[in-house]
Amino acid sequence: MGVAVDWRAHRAALLALLTLLIFGLAPALALEAILIDPEKDRIDVTAQGELYEGRGDKLQIETVPGADGIVGRMSVEATTTGTNPNWIVFALKNGTEKPIVRWLTAQRYTLVGSSVFWPDLDSGRVAAVTPSLGFLPKRIANDQADIFPLTIEPGAVITFIVEMSSLQVPRLNLWKPEAYERHLKDRMLFNGILLGIVGLTAIFLTAVFAANHKSIFPAAALVAWVALALFCVEFGFWHKLFKLSAQDNAVYRAASEAAFVASLVVFLYSFLRVRLWHNWIKLAFGAWICAQVALIGLTFIDPRLASGLARVSFAGVGVVGALLITYLALRGQERAMSLVPTWMLLLVWIFGASLVVAGQLSGEIIVSSLLAGLVLLIVLLGFTVTQYAFRGGTPFHGGPPGQMQLSTLALEGSGTAVWQWNMRRGELSVGAEVEEALNLPEGMLEGSLEEWLRHIHPADREHFRLLLWSLQEKGGGELNTDFRMQRADGSYLWFELRAHTVESPVSDSAQRCVGLMRDISGNKRTSERLLHDAVHDSLTGLPNRELFLDRLSGAVMRAEESTGNRPTVLFIDIDRFKNVNKSLGLVVGDSMLLTLARRLSRHLNPQDTIARVGGDQFAVLIVSDAEPQHIALLSERIRRSLRSPMRISGKEIILTGSIGIAVYDGKQETHQDLLKEAEIAMFRAKRSGSDRVDIFKASMRGSEEGRLPLESELRRAIERKQIKVLYQPITNLEANTLSGFEALVRWDHPKHGRLNPDDFVPIAEETGLISELGSYVLDQALKQAARWQKALPSAQSPIFVSVNVSSSQLFRQDLLQQIRSILSRDAVPKGTLWLEITESLAMENPEQAIEIMKILKGMGAGLSLDDFGTGFSSLNYLHRFPVDTIKVDKSFIRDAEREDSAPVILRSIVAMSHELGKKVVAEGVESASDADFLRSIGCEFAQGFYFGEPMSERGAMSLVSTLAKALKKKNSARTRRAPAKASGKTAAPAPVARERAGTRRGGAAAAPLPVPRVPSPRQA
Repeated sequence: MGVAVDWRAHRAALLALLTLLIFGLAPALALEAILIDPEKDRIDVTAQGELYEGRGDKLQIETVPGADGIVGRMSVEATTTGTNPNWIVFALKNGTEKPIVRWLTAQRYTLVGSSVFWPDLDSGRVAAVTPSLGFLPKRIANDQADIFPLTIEPGAVITFIVEMSSLQVPRLNLWKPEAYERHLKDRMLFNGILLGIVGLTAIFLTAVFAANHKSIFPAAALVAWVALALFCVEFGFWHKLFKLSAQDNAVYRAASEAAFVASLVVFLYSFLRVRLWHNWIKLAFGAWICAQVALIGLTFIDPRLASGLARVSFAGVGVVGALLITYLALRGQERAMSLVPTWMLLLVWIFGASLVVAGQLSGEIIVSSLLAGLVLLIVLLGFTVTQYAFRGGTPFHGGPPGQMQLSTLALEGSGTAVWQWNMRRGELSVGAEVEEALNLPEGMLEGSLEEWLRHIHPADREHFRLLLWSLQEKGGGELNTDFRMQRADGSYLWFELRAHTVESPVSDSAQRCVGLMRDISGNKRTSERLLHDAVHDSLTGLPNRELFLDRLSGAVMRAEESTGNRPTVLFIDIDRFKNVNKSLGLVVGDSMLLTLARRLSRHLNPQDTIARVGGDQFAVLIVSDAEPQHIALLSERIRRSLRSPMRISGKEIILTGSIGIAVYDGKQETHQDLLKEAEIAMFRAKRSGSDRVDIFKASMRGSEEGRLPLESELRRAIERKQIKVLYQPITNLEANTLSGFEALVRWDHPKHGRLNPDDFVPIAEETGLISELGSYVLDQALKQAARWQKALPSAQSPIFVSVNVSSSQLFRQDLLQQIRSILSRDAVPKGTLWLEITESLAMENPEQAIEIMKILKGMGAGLSLDDFGTGFSSLNYLHRFPVDTIKVDKSFIRDAEREDSAPVILRSIVAMSHELGKKVVAEGVESASDADFLRSIGCEFAQGFYFGEPMSERGAMSLVSTLAKALKKKNSARTRRAPAKASGKTAAPAPVARERAGTRRGGAAAAPLPVPRVPSPRQA
């Protein structure tokens, strides 16, 4: 009995537990009925229902208790067997006394939560709705949503089971029928407004393209048209417009998204002018565009995959476009800067869309804002592009200018042709003269820009293309460039193009660039020859001293950085060459030098350099080998090659050479020191006897050791401004007034006292300091001239300063840059700076001197031919020299007092100068009779001790200030009384106060920088 009692107790406990599970826990898990508010238009039932996933094709549930509290059971099967759908269960309760009709809606597509990868595109959401009471609701036909009408009787509580037809759980809304229809109408109105704005923008951009054939307009119109297509899909108009199936909306949507991204890439390519960039960038953009077009084709195979790739690519376009636009905007490109606001808004839109797609933001207001933002982007894009269509003064198309207008723009002259560029069509044409010069068939140079560029040298092609691009970017302007074009035989000719844009008188929507094009191959060859001659010997073609020193400087620098071998210099002097040259003649001497140059060149490696540094002197720079044994063998081979007999003009000539060797050891202060050491070793070899080789040692300095410190002292003197500039007055003889000063240079040496130019200018020329010295003197002289202009201003006839230019300075490349920099820094009137070039210097290389003089004159500097009559100038070159004045040497003034023929020669020089349109300056005027004679023969200017000694900056400034005060006093007196009639002849000017005779003799030996002059016997 005890066992039985225990069993009954256990069974009672188990039944109690089951009762507790069934009746105690069930109410916590059961649904609560949704009370329908008759006044409420919409109820969201998704959050208030239960979701069942993975329950198979059948679902059994208990219904929500009715009004009587009875709980029933429901069992439903899937519409299609084997789909294993998701289910949503909810219950509705009608607490009123009237039946309530509501529409259960599920949107077929919504951007919210659609995801980036494998997005959920247009598809059915609800397969069937099963109520616990009543009839099955029938689907209401709609293209954008699944709609089922639900009827709830008064006081009834009905449980509904909704079978899903997609994996994504849609948002189920319970709408009043009239409220839902009203919502659809409002939505259609909003959608229609957006479609109208985008459509008008697309039509407008297309119309602008019809008037302006720039590629940016069809590219922008393409973006607008594709956006219009995307909106048609979004609003459900696509299949209605073209009678297509609504079930294919997923394909349309994916295709329109991929096409929109592709249109943005095309727009970037066109608007930022990517076709004018490097080839690899153009290829990258081309591949990108092709990939986007291929993505459109992929939509017909797998719409979800294509749509996901398009969304990722959309973000990539935004980032890449932002980087390109930022880079170009920082470089000042106008188009990129105008696109910055639009693209910033696009980045914000992409960020917001990504949050919506990821489900972080939701709601109809968010989706509507995204659509409106996209419309705003399209409109801003249209505004950005349209500003390039309606710029003032930028015509687009029209008839060609008339012949009279072309004749006005293209100056008549031989060898020129009219060049035209139709900027609207991108077509170029040129006159038949260019085609004849290039031996091309007629019409070959007429066509598109790409066809025309094929005839331009590859090195000039991109530069020419960028110039045309810049002209379009600025909306007009001038085009000045030089380029090479290929002839039919493969050679090239240089052409000069000078053109500018013009407006058509017929229409304001045309743009054309017209100009002149001429062959300048001869000028280019001349310039190249002049440049070559500036650094090469004209006889042998070898590098000259300047180029040798430049290469030596580089070799020393590499040796100091331990990136190259220690350089070695061989200095070669031909023994007794002057005697041979004098006895056999200059022609034979030149032939011997050419033979020697060829012989020496055979022994060197390509890395080494041989130069002609003097008349019979050569220098060799060896950087390919640093072994002492190899250097010794090389010098011995060179010495023997010089001894080899030469047969010239039937004569056998044997020459020898003295060779000095110097090796860089790091103790030399400058690279010139290495060359000087080799020269010292050569002199030691020559003193020991001809045909010898010697190596530099420290003990060889000898007599040179006093000169080398002077070079370093000169460098320090320039840095410490110990070089003084004196000024000697130059007088206008006719007006008897001060016209200017000549700048004379002196060196106040701390030990040797005041040194004349003869003592240090040759050293400056040899060591390369002449450029620094000349720049210093030019700078000081022009600053002083600026002070004179402030004290005694005269825009018509400013007080000028005249500075001499030496041979080492005139033909240096940096002279023009120095003068341009100094003139641009000091604001002085044109003609304030005069440059004196000696007659003998100009005749050393007259062609090159003429070219340099033209450039200097173009900068605003006056030119004077100094020491005229002391050299052997050709009258032909004298006529071609673009000088303003001719400066007669003081020897003619001195000899005029002692010789009868001298006045005649002086008078002839003045008359000839006037015939050539040049004025005359006479030097060495020391008496009133000299001044009267020069005034009588029409000489304009004079200088000498009669008018003033060389004076310091303070003395010159004091003289100018005194003249300014006197002029001011005279003008004041003239205003107080009536002007008196001029009477009598003007008295001869009183000489400017001079220094003592001893000072006069010491100062007269000086000469203008940088050509040293020998003092006259009278002054010495």
